[in-house]
Amino acid sequence: MSKINKKYRILIISCTGGAGHIRAAEALHKTAQALKLPIHTEHYNILDFTPRFFSNLYAQTYINLVKFTPNFWSYFYNKLELKNYSKNHLIKIFDKITYKKYIHALFEYKPDAIICTHFLPYISISDELRKMKFNIPIFAATTDFDIHNMWIDPIVNKYFVFHKESMNRLIFKGVLKNKIVITGIPVMPEFKDKLTKSFARKLLNLEVDSFTILILSGGFGVGKIMSAVKYLNNHLKKFTNKKFNLLIVCGKNQKLLQKMSDIHYPSNIKPCIYGFVDNIHDLMDASDILISKSGGLTSSEAMAKNLPMLIFDPIPGQEVQNANLITEVGAGWKATNLKDLCYRLNQIIENPDLLKKAVKASKQLAKPEAAKKILKEVLSYLNKKG
Repeated sequence: MSKINKKYRILIISCTGGAGHIRAAEALHKTAQALKLPIHTEHYNILDFTPRFFSNLYAQTYINLVKFTPNFWSYFYNKLELKNYSKNHLIKIFDKITYKKYIHALFEYKPDAIICTHFLPYISISDELRKMKFNIPIFAATTDFDIHNMWIDPIVNKYFVFHKESMNRLIFKGVLKNKIVITGIPVMPEFKDKLTKSFARKLLNLEVDSFTILILSGGFGVGKIMSAVKYLNNHLKKFTNKKFNLLIVCGKNQKLLQKMSDIHYPSNIKPCIYGFVDNIHDLMDASDILISKSGGLTSSEAMAKNLPMLIFDPIPGQEVQNANLITEVGAGWKATNLKDLCYRLNQIIENPDLLKKAVKASKQLAKPEAAKKILKEVLSYLNKKG
């Protein structure tokens, strides 16, 4: 990994703790490649520097917690909000052993700056880096509307956040205002431009004049999506004079994909069942409403596409906070259960003005050029630093 002449070398470090952290890092990396800026980026997953047993354990533990024991995850999330991670000496000793290879790599690569889309790449080794007089600036590109205490550490030079409310929460937690920049959450360049609904539907071979519902299960197929689709089927068939496109993205869950394909759909519904897709931006352009959990990246992508959300089954903690902000500004609705999901969807279908208002509200939260803004902020910092 040779030094790029006349360019700043920036490491973008993510973590497999939910798919959003990886997507945010990829968005930064892809945006950097498209921009004519004097920077060269490289993207790494911190878990690639750790022993395989730890990498597998960390990623799978998060998925299992949110999938099978969401209430325990909520307790864990809130508990960590009250506890100073850096004071847990047992964890710090474990981190020092686990991340030895990672620390060595940081010194070997000699980047000009590091952007982290997860707190683990810096919070786990911040004490060690300070002892080693590590003076390379570290930037935290947060990936939810709320900022958990785990993101906060003195080693961070600047925090990039989604919204003024996110900034205010960081200030309340003791972070200086001059260390916070409102940029949005980085999304792929494809979310900057929008297709017309009719063009996007033709592109995807959908019924052009049908009300189009997009349902996301999340990158790992987590959630109550099977029950939701069955309820929606029974509800939508009552609209005898209306047709629907039902786009269902199952992510990497092959069993879910097969089960969705085996469902009998009413004659007024055209189902389109997808596995893992790389054109979610096109699906969003084609859709009238998104039914999904409220992950930070998914929510940011939807807002960038001015696509209102009907939020269902959010993960306690960060996703609930994301949902709160979306509903507060009127860019979406939150369903408390399956019956409520159908009730709210019914209201949206029968009252087109509700949807128009939500589209308008989503534009207030849209930040499709967040990645570009973050990279320019880092470059400005480095230029001032000299």
